Amino acid sequence: MRVAVYCSSSDAADDLYRTDAASLGTSIGRGGHELVYGGGNIGSMGVLAEAATDSGARVVSVIPHFFNDQGLTYSASDEILVTDDMQQRRREMWQRADGAIALPGGYGTLEEFSEVLVLNQLDLIDKPIVLANLDGFWDSLLQQFEKMVSSQMISLDHQPLVRVAPDGSAALSLLDRLLKGDR
Repeated sequence: MRVAVYCSSSDAADDLYRTDAASLGTSIGRGGHELVYGGGNIGSMGVLAEAATDSGARVVSVIPHFFNDQGLTYSASDEILVTDDMQQRRREMWQRADGAIALPGGYGTLEEFSEVLVLNQLDLIDKPIVLANLDGFWDSLLQQFEKMVSSQMISLDHQPLVRVAPDGSAALSLLDRLLKGDR
């Protein structure tokens, strides 16, 4: 399974998030999966890639040239794709993946998650995405989704597109089941 993982590049975030990212990277490698991610060598992104590499996963870094030019690319990647911009980065990531996981992160993670969610909603792709809701990180967003459904801004039919797991490794297990037809 080729897994896109969206997560934080912040080194200031709580260690809890980097620890979970490392666990997910290990699970990806031990499961014989491929990691497709934003290519960074810092924050959760860096520990995710390092753990995946150490556990035998093939790692594909997809990084915009302006981050690559700053030396922020995880150099031990099996493949490094340098993109022109963030839009191309997002597109390359979801095109190369079978499904995706969003770990706790910032604006970029939210944007990446939202794009895959909307593309699924519009039936332009059929690639499940799972929120890893570590320590209730995404609870407020999930409440907002409920408000959007109750306000009829989102069809109840599209509510199942948002799948949630308690952490990164559980998200990987759920994604694996979804891709095997347990939708």
